[in-house]
Amino acid sequence: MSSFIPPRQLAPNLWLLGEHHLCLYLVRDQGQTALFEVGMSCTTPLVLAQLAHLGLAPEEVDRVILSHAHSDHSAGARGLLEALPRARLVLSAKSRELLSRASTLGRFSADDDFSSAEVIQRSGLKSPSAWPSLEPLPDNRLELMEPGDSLMIGSLRMEFLPGKGHAPGGLLAWLPDMGAFFASDSAGFRHPDRPGFPLYFVSYPDYLEVMEDIAARQPTVLGLGHQEEVSGSQAAQYLRDTMEHLSAWHQKIAQRFKRLGDQKQVSAWLFEAFYHDELTIYSPANIGYCCNLLVMRSLQAEGLIAGGN
Repeated sequence: MSSFIPPRQLAPNLWLLGEHHLCLYLVRDQGQTALFEVGMSCTTPLVLAQLAHLGLAPEEVDRVILSHAHSDHSAGARGLLEALPRARLVLSAKSRELLSRASTLGRFSADDDFSSAEVIQRSGLKSPSAWPSLEPLPDNRLELMEPGDSLMIGSLRMEFLPGKGHAPGGLLAWLPDMGAFFASDSAGFRHPDRPGFPLYFVSYPDYLEVMEDIAARQPTVLGLGHQEEVSGSQAAQYLRDTMEHLSAWHQKIAQRFKRLGDQKQVSAWLFEAFYHDELTIYSPANIGYCCNLLVMRSLQAEGLIAGGN
């Protein structure tokens, strides 16, 4: 690894791992350890080096928590499980189902190859140029959890909440004793200086409802899936700004469709507006597909096409 990125401590029992584009969160208390988020293939060697830097042996990691079944949040799962012999992978039943489908794994393998290469180039990490094709996860290493469930990490309670609106079967995590909320992709895609690409791929109303719930908890640490965390008063401001940003783009999508009457044209316009900066670690085909979903969900929410809420 030509460029090591050290872990950063966020609170007495909490560290930020991974790198700028893909964030993982380590919680450790009373000898028990959990990683929230999985990342991509390219982040696995870095995360293992970061754990070693903190003095953690591989067998000291008890759980790795998969937030949702998208390629950038799941492709690193097998590599982490192979390297962390005692760890169980926590995920929802829906995520397990999605990650057992050959069609999903084939698509995610292609996405992982593209994005891993981009992240390696931008971060300076030394890693293989290609990764093994993704395979179904080993059943004997899985631990199913659903929204409403919780687990203890030493004396710290981690409560799971639904990541609805972004991905089927998504899990978010709230640690009330620490005031930390791990929002993954359910609190927007953040650029360093502004809110970014909308992420309500399943439902616009549900996505906003989740964000409002996060904001109501007033987290002192808001762990995002990308571009690091936001802490203190900045977390509350970020959530307000992001909800306003998403609402504005939702209305822009609906208004443009009313003028053009063509979903494909609106999707192409949305792609041109957002496909730059951090978002280009993903392939044009991937983001084009996401733009199609965003247009569909906004139009459904406004009652301009059938389906949705």
